[in-house]
Amino acid sequence: MKKLLTYIFLLISSHVFACGGGAWEGMSFYNLFKQTNIAAEEFYPFLRSEYSAFYGEDFYYGQDKPIVYPKGNVDLWQQVLIGWDTRDIEKAVYEFDKFDWSNKTSEIETSAKTYLAFANKCSNAFSYRTRLNSWDYDEVLEKETVDEAALLEEANLLLSEVSNQQLRMRYYYQMIRIMHYSKDWSSAVSFYERQVENQLPKNEMYYYISDQAAGCYYSLENYEKAAYLFTKVLNKSRDRKKAAFSSYNFCTYKHAEGKSLFKGIDDEKDLLLITSLRNFTDEISNINRFIELDAQDERVELLFMRALNNVEREVWPKDIGVRDQSLPFYGNTNIHMDLLRIAEQQVVNPRVKNKAFWQLSSSYLSFIKQDIATAKAKLAKVDAFPEQKEKLALIYEVFSWDNLTAENENVLAKILADHPKNTDWRYENENDWRRMILAKVAHTYYKNNKLAKAFLVHNTLENVNQINSIELLDALEGFYNQSDKSAYEEVLLNHKANASTNFMDYVNDQKGIYYLYQKDPESALEFFNKNETYEGRSMIPASIFSNNIKECFSCPVEDIMKDEVYKADVFSFIQTNFSRKDLARNLIELEKLTHNEKQWKAKLANYLLGNYYFNISNTGYYRGLLRNKGNCCQYNYMHYFYYSERKISKEIIAQRKGYNLLDIRYYGEKYFDLSSTAMQYYQNVIDMSTDKELNARCLYLMAKCELNTYYNLGSKDELSFKISKYYDLKLPNYKSFKILKESYSDTRFHEMIIKECSYFRLYSSQF
Repeated sequence: MKKLLTYIFLLISSHVFACGGGAWEGMSFYNLFKQTNIAAEEFYPFLRSEYSAFYGEDFYYGQDKPIVYPKGNVDLWQQVLIGWDTRDIEKAVYEFDKFDWSNKTSEIETSAKTYLAFANKCSNAFSYRTRLNSWDYDEVLEKETVDEAALLEEANLLLSEVSNQQLRMRYYYQMIRIMHYSKDWSSAVSFYERQVENQLPKNEMYYYISDQAAGCYYSLENYEKAAYLFTKVLNKSRDRKKAAFSSYNFCTYKHAEGKSLFKGIDDEKDLLLITSLRNFTDEISNINRFIELDAQDERVELLFMRALNNVEREVWPKDIGVRDQSLPFYGNTNIHMDLLRIAEQQVVNPRVKNKAFWQLSSSYLSFIKQDIATAKAKLAKVDAFPEQKEKLALIYEVFSWDNLTAENENVLAKILADHPKNTDWRYENENDWRRMILAKVAHTYYKNNKLAKAFLVHNTLENVNQINSIELLDALEGFYNQSDKSAYEEVLLNHKANASTNFMDYVNDQKGIYYLYQKDPESALEFFNKNETYEGRSMIPASIFSNNIKECFSCPVEDIMKDEVYKADVFSFIQTNFSRKDLARNLIELEKLTHNEKQWKAKLANYLLGNYYFNISNTGYYRGLLRNKGNCCQYNYMHYFYYSERKISKEIIAQRKGYNLLDIRYYGEKYFDLSSTAMQYYQNVIDMSTDKELNARCLYLMAKCELNTYYNLGSKDELSFKISKYYDLKLPNYKSFKILKESYSDTRFHEMIIKECSYFRLYSSQF
């Protein structure tokens, strides 16, 4: 079972051992510097990757990965099958049964065909090993009968008939593979040491064989030799790097690194690479040590790129909005300065040939340092990476703007217009650079008090519906009325969810809503009157002036709003359904009635206004209606008093907090203290009324207002009720309930409400 589990782990390890996080560049940070700028393509799998063990595997999430044949093996075959097309070699090797060999009749081609036929026979014989991915042990143990001795005998016979060294090495590979899979590990390593190790040229097939031999050493518990060979395969093979890296990890679990077998600089470099890939400690010292050993080695670029990608993850946080960060954002380290020093040293090092990579890196790190003039000068000297250069040049330019002139905005409009149509670059990782440009543009507007433009960079006009900032609404009006707009300003002006929406009518409508929440219907009406075209989607029902005893936001209004005082003749100006403009008129009329010389009219007007203001509060049945929203759910309408900090959009804007306004709509105001206004109107009713039933009802409604205040602001004066041995219910010490219990217990309303309201029952039971 021990050996069985070893095989299973060796097969699945490529999906388990990540080389560090981050291959969907752009998920949580802006990835501007392409990791694949390094020269050695065979080391791409060890670039930073987020969700897969190796770089490049994330890119095909949810779709079929294209077939890529092992390039090292294919290239090696080209040395045998000289003149063959690459596709023919791939098909002959990896689709042997489908390949037409009729015209391939030379001696070497015949020998190659014979070998490939045997290799396929071996693969088919050991095909049961593919089931080692299964977690069904019984299935794994159901092994087909394989005559390993017969296969080895055939391999020896075929080997004796070929003289081509590469083909002989390929037979060696099959022989060691047969012994490995048949668990004759001792014979395999003996054959390897006698016929292969230090005997043959160290080409791709040599490392294929070494990879198999390392597995045998591991099974024989010679973990140190296995680790040594896996480091060699990782560093020297083109095709077997990922498997060797995963296998090396198993050796380290056995406290083996292969160091005891290392000799000379080449071995030290190999170990330095694999230990650097396994963790992110001592990144800079590892890079410096590698440069001391061999500054020209392409693996220096790999280690440098991984460290640079780490820097990007810190300095370019994505979508920071109103958070307390910036672009760039420096954390607790200055690794970017260490990398800049390394890049500058590599640029002037006469031993280093790939100057363009280091020049580009040096330029980019100067940009991260915010030395944009130097970054531009360095970038101009780079004679490679044209696409990367073009993007960085644009980014450098935008980040050099302290203010945005009309000329700057025209450049910006061109940057965005060059993007293919029908593509929303805001949601594409490949175009993070455009998204980052706009983050900086929005910040530049914001810090220069260009509030409307800062908002419209990331938001549609309709998002103001969630913000409740008169400062922003005034800024949008000012921007709309601005003459001689630049090309980019025209783009911003058209950032609307609905293209047919009239910009200023919508702004005026939102101003009207703002003043409704400010309890100022006269100002609200002024702006609603300026709105000539825009109507909210939701008409307002007259029952907004009713009240409810039963608390149920999902229930139909006819089951909730039973009180019908608003239908009295004195309120005939209230239509069954009406617009927000009419609502403002109704509120003005009701306010006038509160001063009517006939006390009963004044009393009932106060009653309706109390109902209205509670209904639109964030615990009222009609919360959200003024903004064309439904009343679900609590998280949409409540701040929780146990939050340490409440960020409210209008305060964020007023204080210019944050980097830009990308996410400002998520900080909309939820609490307007409308319940306090409602409570005062209910108190006015009680002060005017001798109707004990009405007064009792008002006291209950006032208790709902107290609960609203408690939910939003909390209170030190609270009661605790033991609901179960696990849960204590905390409620405000209702002043209104106290009066209702002490002075109105003889009313029909009291008799009804003590049955309907569990909170009131709990309260009454305490006294």
